[in-house]
Amino acid sequence: MLQLSLFLHIVSAIFWIGGMLFLTLVVAPFLKTIQDVKEKSRIYQFVGKGFRFWGWVAIGILAITGPLNLHLMGVPLKSLIDPVFHSTPYGKALAVKSALVILIVLTSLSHDFFFGPKARTSPAYSAFAKWLGRSNLFIALAIVVFAVLLRLGGF
Repeated sequence: MLQLSLFLHIVSAIFWIGGMLFLTLVVAPFLKTIQDVKEKSRIYQFVGKGFRFWGWVAIGILAITGPLNLHLMGVPLKSLIDPVFHSTPYGKALAVKSALVILIVLTSLSHDFFFGPKARTSPAYSAFAKWLGRSNLFIALAIVVFAVLLRLGGF
């Protein structure tokens, strides 16, 4: 069961982060070649909405498999509120990773359901939505760093 849960967790993370990289490194530069602002917005909205659904599916899988992985690896869920646990290298790494996960879920919600939809009609919202999307990519990469640290026993 642990192997399946870890597999789903890693594949979901790969999909989500890979999608953000694709949007940032492939779609956004391509859109700069399009002169028509309305066409550019239409394409980005279409691609973004298409990724948004599957991205939230991946987030849902991550939200289920993350705590499940801890449980299956023998980390009691009650230890998550134990200050002694959080003073260990593993506990510190898990606390930082968990805080980053909460942050990225909140910023993704605001990007996908508030700033992103308003970006179509407002240059200010558009600029902030782009910044928020890129920030989410960096947060996601930081989460991967702390996931690796967890695998290595913490810091």
